[in-house]
Amino acid sequence: MVSPKQVRLIEFGSDCAFRNMALDRRLLALGEQSPDTAFLRFYTWDPPALSLGHFETADAIDRQRAERDGVEMVRRPTGGRVVLHKDDLTYTLVVPRERRMTAHELYAEISGSIVDGLAELGIKLETASGPLERQAPGEKPCFLAETRHEIVHAGRKVIGSAQRLGRRAILQHGTIPIGRGYLEVVDYLVCDETERKRLADEMAKRSACLEDIACRKLDPGDVARHLTRAFLALLGGKVASLPAVEAVR
Repeated sequence: MVSPKQVRLIEFGSDCAFRNMALDRRLLALGEQSPDTAFLRFYTWDPPALSLGHFETADAIDRQRAERDGVEMVRRPTGGRVVLHKDDLTYTLVVPRERRMTAHELYAEISGSIVDGLAELGIKLETASGPLERQAPGEKPCFLAETRHEIVHAGRKVIGSAQRLGRRAILQHGTIPIGRGYLEVVDYLVCDETERKRLADEMAKRSACLEDIACRKLDPGDVARHLTRAFLALLGGKVASLPAVEAVR
């Protein structure tokens, strides 16, 4: 694992789609400027938002319906497919880019930490052993595409993550569905009702949220606290808090 000298922990909070992604981009820029420092952040989205992968076309999204429902739309700095951020928790980790560790190895290390952190809440998960590269899923949502090292429960995808490689730093962030809100992403895809129902059934069958696995209600802030401890144990280094408002200056 990378060994930063310092970890800047961003305060947990909730914000709109634009500011959430602006802060993630800012943290990557800070990582490029400070190669001995890692940045860790957990947050939620208010209001709910659709986030598209960096290279994903927006043509598959019903923007009028999203606007009518008060759902924002934003583009992530990382790849992957569309995600609806509703009843979920998102993590962002920026770490120094080191030649001795590949991006896939980093992904595996982070997935292991997430599994360990959620185990403290009695939620038993594992990492997938599928192909390293994501198979082209057309315009399917993120939770219908699974690759090696992604986190699953009984063969169903639980957490979707993606990376952005900089020259001196790597940003990885991912969405952790607490409740079932993420399933509503199919409501905002441009398709007929038959295809929408098929995708909804497929997502329900091939993915799962933490509350369904735990069989109880969960507080995103509590989940974030457990995962923060697991991430910090992985990273090491001196920890210093950083208010979100200072990170964007």
